[in-house]
Amino acid sequence: MPDMYLYDDVPVLRNKLGIKDEKELDTIEAERSRARMMILYRRDFDDFTSEGLCAIHRYLFGDIYDWAGQYRLMNIAKWEKLLAGRSVWYSNDEDIPRDLESAFAELHDRRWEELFRTEFVRELARCFPRIWQVHPFREGNTRTVVMMMTFFVEQHGFHMDQDLMAACAGYVRDSFVLASLDQNSEYEHLERILLDAVCNSPVSYTAASLETPEPSPAQKEKYQRYQKDEYIPQPHYRREDN
Repeated sequence: MPDMYLYDDVPVLRNKLGIKDEKELDTIEAERSRARMMILYRRDFDDFTSEGLCAIHRYLFGDIYDWAGQYRLMNIAKWEKLLAGRSVWYSNDEDIPRDLESAFAELHDRRWEELFRTEFVRELARCFPRIWQVHPFREGNTRTVVMMMTFFVEQHGFHMDQDLMAACAGYVRDSFVLASLDQNSEYEHLERILLDAVCNSPVSYTAASLETPEPSPAQKEKYQRYQKDEYIPQPHYRREDN
């Protein structure tokens, strides 16, 4: 089935900027969404529902895609090196509303206010992958879910190290992949980085860090554990073994 979101002549997402070079679009999308994330972070947000997720996506990507904030209208697959070229089983397009409703119901079923930080992180690493696995949008799902997770963490009295999550975006996404394998899900990878990212005290940011995802030298030393090859998440289970 042809991808309705791509240009007819090149395999690049249709966008408001008319860009038909994939690398150029990726760069501009990353820069603009990062800037929008920092602006959005300064605002109040407490809508932890499907509608709230759409609102975040619309804000982050609305100046790039016409379909920002709208559920995708086709099924998608993304080939993952960690899964030997297979894809996470994302929700079918017609099931997105139902699956999100179920995922958010599970999120709100927890007594978050009773949890200490380590318990809070453990549950966080299990609930938000369910939302991520739905993958309701054609693109931008991880950034949208991480943005909502940041608001959720701070809504409950903790603080999120956003620089850590941004600097180690590859690890974060791989962690969501491995936490979205249904009965074979591995949550420890996401839990590991969240234990460093979710703090009891506010995180101090430099002016530079608010403008660019590049961490400072001191931050690099802290974050390199998620950027070295030996810390890349590796699944205990591979689908070709089944």
